[in-house]
Amino acid sequence: MNFIQYIKDSFEELSNHMTWISKEEAQKSTVTVAVFTILFALAVAGIDYVFQTGLDNFFKLF
Repeated sequence: MNFIQYIKDSFEELSNHMTWISKEEAQKSTVTVAVFTILFALAVAGIDYVFQTGLDNFFKLF
């Protein structure tokens, strides 16, 4: 099988044999992922700040 045939078969598979979610469901999923990504980033930043502050204070003792 050559590369061109592989691409054609891939497009045919994606066009005719896949079940796609609705636009509304895709938008909801995207918003959900974005919100949880932001929350996770804020949590990591908060933990990083706490550890950095703790280490700074610890090393000031010496």
